[in-house]
Amino acid sequence: MRMSFPGLVTLVFAASLSAQQAYEPGDIQRVLLVDGNQTIQMRDTVASSKASWQVVVSKQVYTFKGQRAALRTKTTLPEFQFEIDPQFDDPVYLFRFEARSDRREIRVARSTGGLTEMSIPKDRLIETTLQEIGNGQNSTKRYRLKTTAPLAPGEYCLGRRISICYDFGVD
Repeated sequence: MRMSFPGLVTLVFAASLSAQQAYEPGDIQRVLLVDGNQTIQMRDTVASSKASWQVVVSKQVYTFKGQRAALRTKTTLPEFQFEIDPQFDDPVYLFRFEARSDRREIRVARSTGGLTEMSIPKDRLIETTLQEIGNGQNSTKRYRLKTTAPLAPGEYCLGRRISICYDFGVD
């Protein structure tokens, strides 16, 4: 089979678009930020990983490009709606980034002298409530997640896996 260069470029572009819309089992899907009477479709962002390994102490940090998320809100009590396959019971996290001059980051592992489990530091986790609100697509359930206290201005992430994030900022 012969294919022209423009045809190949079109095929690769179409494949990359469909790959971006595919969800892994257990991923949160169709995430919305409810900001007052406005509903905004959120997009996921994938982190890059930076690690430092020394003989005694090791650390791993996930970084997200840019000092600020593109999606901004003035609401300090945001509401999120999304779909999840109910067979997966991994928690959904809302956490605060550390903002740097050119990036946002979260430390996900730190150990001294041995193996460590990757997790979000407790001082970065935001307390939330989760409520099932109906059925979603493809046997998923629809949920509403709310913070229990107002968010301070800053950069935040909603996610199930630490490396994939629905990021936003509170002004």
